[in-house]
Amino acid sequence: MSEEQLRGRQAPGQPAVDDEERLAALDDLDEIEPGPEGFAAAVQEITSAHAELLARLAQ
Repeated sequence: MSEEQLRGRQAPGQPAVDDEERLAALDDLDEIEPGPEGFAAAVQEITSAHAELLARLAQ
């Protein structure tokens, strides 16, 4: 891969949310209960957290 292609893959600047904050957000997620209902609840929780992060980034 050329240097120009690699340069295009690098993210500009610092991320809006640091890694420690991302890890802390994952720690806040509840444990997944076995079964379809637990999985659906976990997916809902993750998508809600993702939507909140997107809203923060949009500010």
